[in-house]
Amino acid sequence: MILQNHLEHGVRIKVGQHFGTIRYVGEVPNTEGEWIGIEWDDPERGKHSGSVNGVQYFQTRSPKAGSMIRSEKLTKFQTLEQAITEKYISTEDTLHVDSEMIRAVQKQLHAPLFEIVGMEKVGGKQSNLQQLVDVSVRNCPVNAAGNLSSFVNLQMLDVSSTLLWNWTVVANIAEQIPTLQELNLSNNRFVDPYEEQISMLAQKFQNIRKIILRSCALGSWSELVRLARMWPAIEYLSLEQNDIGYIEDEAPYIVALSRLKYLDLQKNAVRDVESIRNLGKLPALEELQLNGNGIREVRFSEDCPHNEKVELFRQLRTIYLRDNPLQDQCSTFNELDKLARLEQVTLDPDPTVSYEETVSRIVGSIAGLRMFNRSTISEKLRRDSECDMWKLYANQWAEVRNDAQQLKAFFKSHRMYPRVMERLGSPEQFLPDTRKVTNMIHLQLLNEMTGKLREKKVPKRINLHTLQNLIVKLFGLPDNTSSLRLYLLDRKRKVRIPLENLGKSLDFYSVEDNDTIVFE
Repeated sequence: MILQNHLEHGVRIKVGQHFGTIRYVGEVPNTEGEWIGIEWDDPERGKHSGSVNGVQYFQTRSPKAGSMIRSEKLTKFQTLEQAITEKYISTEDTLHVDSEMIRAVQKQLHAPLFEIVGMEKVGGKQSNLQQLVDVSVRNCPVNAAGNLSSFVNLQMLDVSSTLLWNWTVVANIAEQIPTLQELNLSNNRFVDPYEEQISMLAQKFQNIRKIILRSCALGSWSELVRLARMWPAIEYLSLEQNDIGYIEDEAPYIVALSRLKYLDLQKNAVRDVESIRNLGKLPALEELQLNGNGIREVRFSEDCPHNEKVELFRQLRTIYLRDNPLQDQCSTFNELDKLARLEQVTLDPDPTVSYEETVSRIVGSIAGLRMFNRSTISEKLRRDSECDMWKLYANQWAEVRNDAQQLKAFFKSHRMYPRVMERLGSPEQFLPDTRKVTNMIHLQLLNEMTGKLREKKVPKRINLHTLQNLIVKLFGLPDNTSSLRLYLLDRKRKVRIPLENLGKSLDFYSVEDNDTIVFE
């Protein structure tokens, strides 16, 4: 049974495989003994919201997340020391169990010589607490530290899905293990520290570089920033699957997270333009995870010239944007090109175009990109992609090239275009031919005998026999056309080219607009 003095508001508990938080300890009228009011992590696990027989003893976030239970049902607490010893330390009892297990396997496999290679070494190695470097007590009912002085080489500790609930206990663990650098605290629920506790606890976390707080019901960025003041050396912070939304533009978070290089905000609700901009003020941030936040638009600055970079995200090299409904990927790529050191981008391809076209657009748009969706970008792919963009936007460039203001706006929206033009030149060759296409040509018809000249518009594909008949009517000649001979007058070479095959058309002889046909 758990001791009564361990049970207080905020304490984490476990019943079977279900976790919860104590919200009430006391009596319930018309019943005997003490009851424990629980708010379950699973919002459907309970029966009510903290109200029993019309009396509200506590309040849960969800209408069916509350239960009243007896303390006898609660899983017994452990210290971290006990949990590690139980899991990692080989005793005579555990070695006896191991021997029994081996004999059972030998019997089942009919293999009396079966053995586990290295088994003789396991006991000795795991019995030495000083050799432990990476420890996990995930799902163990740990809610206190115990004596951890033996863990002199421990660097990584996983206490996720335990019963830790108080930052004072976590600080005690960190203080007792000065070599500890990484803490996984995922799937736990913590009460906020008092303001006067924060500076004192910060001294105990001074060696912690990496903290993982996945699914810890963090409700806001300001709540996180307040906690971060306890972690003066933090460089890696995972906040996946919490309830963080708007990122406030406040100086404290820039100070508290001034050394942060990696930030994981996957599956939160950081989706508005201003919040993403405010994250850009973190001075040391190199990698940012924003998968699954519902981001529709990325916009850093509307006033950034095409040949300059923004002051945001000055150290950022990698960004993840998968599972976000980005409305205009080309605009997103253009914005990402404004980041000074961006090298790697991961996002979903545009479903309206082929994957190859998505690759071409992002590679052609972001000058410093080295990897896209974990694939290395070759120089050939970069050249080909820039050439594709050069062709794609040729018409838009042509429409504004003679208007300085419109051209400036075009370059802001397509930052890659000036640098691509510098390498490839003007894209005029890809502009459509705006000349009016017609099947008719103008001819000068010259009667060599009389010197009479007439102009006539005729089809390009008119054959010479039909042209003869037209000349007879036009000039009022006798109907006998068999003796009428036609010549194309080549004025440049000052020669006459006989048009002898009456079944051929004018374009067969390459007759062009405003050419002169002489007849006699």
